[in-house]
Amino acid sequence: MTEQVKIIHVVGQTSRKMQRNRKMIHHSVGFDPDHQLYNKTSRNFRVAAAELQNIDTAPAEIERVIRECFVKSAPVYIFVPIDMVNEHVLLSALDNPIDLTMPRTAAIEQSISAAIEAVASAIYASKNPAVLVDCLVQRHNSTAETKLLVDKLKIPVYSTNMGKGIVNETDPNYIGVYNGAISTPGLSIAIEASDLILVLGSLPCDTNTGGFSRKVRPENVIDITPTTVTIQGKTTFKDCCIKPFLAKLATSLISQKVPKVTKPILPPTAETDLETDAITQSWIWHRIASFLRPHDVVFGETGTAAFGLPDATFPEDITWITQTYYGSIGYATPAALGADLALAELHAEKGNPRGRTVVITGDGSIQLTIQELGTMIARNARPIIFVINNAGYTIERAIHGADHPYNDVAPYNWQAALRLFGMSEEQTKGCFHRVTTKQEFEEAVAKRSVTDPERVQMVEVVMDRLDCPWRLLSQIATRGEAVVKEMERAGFNVRRPVLKN
Repeated sequence: MTEQVKIIHVVGQTSRKMQRNRKMIHHSVGFDPDHQLYNKTSRNFRVAAAELQNIDTAPAEIERVIRECFVKSAPVYIFVPIDMVNEHVLLSALDNPIDLTMPRTAAIEQSISAAIEAVASAIYASKNPAVLVDCLVQRHNSTAETKLLVDKLKIPVYSTNMGKGIVNETDPNYIGVYNGAISTPGLSIAIEASDLILVLGSLPCDTNTGGFSRKVRPENVIDITPTTVTIQGKTTFKDCCIKPFLAKLATSLISQKVPKVTKPILPPTAETDLETDAITQSWIWHRIASFLRPHDVVFGETGTAAFGLPDATFPEDITWITQTYYGSIGYATPAALGADLALAELHAEKGNPRGRTVVITGDGSIQLTIQELGTMIARNARPIIFVINNAGYTIERAIHGADHPYNDVAPYNWQAALRLFGMSEEQTKGCFHRVTTKQEFEEAVAKRSVTDPERVQMVEVVMDRLDCPWRLLSQIATRGEAVVKEMERAGFNVRRPVLKN
């Protein structure tokens, strides 16, 4: 729900008779158990549910909730009593594909047309417009429409930490990642000087806005959410689903009426740590970005990866997945399993490009879900997993307790992990790579087994326990001077954000 992700959760239940008789079956709660307890508990974490109690209505109920999942981009539940599993339904129920199009009525069309007219008028009247693209564009399947709009406008384009990769970052009009005061030098000044900003699919949480440090006035914003369009803080048009709205907006705009905007020139950023052989946070993210190819799916685990990779420029057609609003560490590894299996299936069945799955996680985060390595190996998935080994929870060391033992993790033998989860000893030799220097990293990522993997690849990247991306430390620094001083005493090099009133 938080991240607006499509999930279909199929839940097995006790039989209908057991439910009626409130039998004390294992996994039930109490002496007079309500077998619908888990159904009721999930209501705040879903947009729809199907309780399959009637075989005659079951197919339609399943289709209903699947449609809701896709239209609203949120979780749904399907509850299946055990005695329903072997019931038969008509095969003809599969003849017609599920209708996944957005609702379109005369009233909705009128609202969309009025919103487009208002947006176009505001753009034509502006002098220095810009576009800010955020992650809900991707979550609501509107990436292609966003690219069409950006290409039509040809004005400066910015992304967010979570919205990277949606637009082409090598496009001449792409400027960089806007994260409020925690942006690269000159970038926040450039976008905040715009007299009109089209904000597409915003997810304005703390980790995606530089701790709420964006300084953009509502009267300078056209806010296009998944379902509404708000014009400069005054008028809101409802029932404007983002996918059809952006498509129609892109075709409706007259290019000649869009202001010609001079691209902002940002000051150069000096590279650091060039003299050291050690792998550092200021070096690693640009190097991983240069390793990427079009059509790759890239997971940045909550932690240093999610805050480090926004500094890097991605190639075209990258799918970037991170979830720093909810911030559930360990998410990236099992999510990457699903993505890689989907890439293989879409390639085999539809001829889609077989991009690679690239995971950047930490030695702490991966320990929460490491068992999925076994599934990857068993299913012949082939993700490339970069494990940042910095001896524990470095992000938590920065927040509080740099030397406290609760931020340490058990040191794993990562090569043995592949063996433990089912990879043969011979295969492990070509699938595990431990790197401690930049040169070793270069040698590892140059190997054919890593660049074009045939099975799981793991690259253990050894880094200093107190080395952090500057964005992460600056984000934490927004909590106040006392926090900054604590980080500095611990040995962190903090770039203080410039917070304007």
